[in-house]
Amino acid sequence: MSANASAQTSAQTANTAQTAAASEANPATTFFYVIGGEFTDTSFESVLTRSNQIHGPFKTHEEALNKWRSLSFQETGNAQVRYEIAEVAHRMDRRTILLG
Repeated sequence: MSANASAQTSAQTANTAQTAAASEANPATTFFYVIGGEFTDTSFESVLTRSNQIHGPFKTHEEALNKWRSLSFQETGNAQVRYEIAEVAHRMDRRTILLG
């Protein structure tokens, strides 16, 4: 292994260790959102802009599921309405807290 390749490997190892340490210091918090609305047709590829909805964040999947049920059962007569639960990992850091 050349000196240059060895230096690159050492730098990559150091970056990996720094990233791991940062992840442990600022663990990701998972939030859940209910997203959806009325789509143009039942292929569910294009949502109507006026009906686009985002509900949340919810701290637990169960809370999001309850909201999903509520929204879904309100629209049982419209086959073009669909909602999904999205899970989002959000890493809190000092900047996020200050701006939050």
